[in-house]
Amino acid sequence: MGNRNTSSIQLITAIFWDPFSVASAATTLSLQGVSDTAIDTVGVLAGCAPDLSGFLASLGIPECDATYYNDCFEDGAVLLLIRAQPWEHHTAIDVIQKHGGMLPPSHPLHVVAGQ
Repeated sequence: MGNRNTSSIQLITAIFWDPFSVASAATTLSLQGVSDTAIDTVGVLAGCAPDLSGFLASLGIPECDATYYNDCFEDGAVLLLIRAQPWEHHTAIDVIQKHGGMLPPSHPLHVVAGQ
């Protein structure tokens, strides 16, 4: 078995306002060949959202994005995390956008809803 180079894996994140949309996006990614172990979701199901900025920073998410996501959790959003191989980047972004996800403020393709 060949040695897999994981240095080119990129963490792609997006926020979703509907838990069914994030679940559909995760399923679509899996059906398109992204490993199930490379797809995670984070959200608060009930009650007050704790400060998750330290957790998000430990994942390598930039501070400005972690602050943005933390604010979104308070409003019930769900975060999709994808550890994408180089050949999966385009697919991941496409699936996120088609399922209503919003890329973080630091991402070059970030678009605010309604623009």
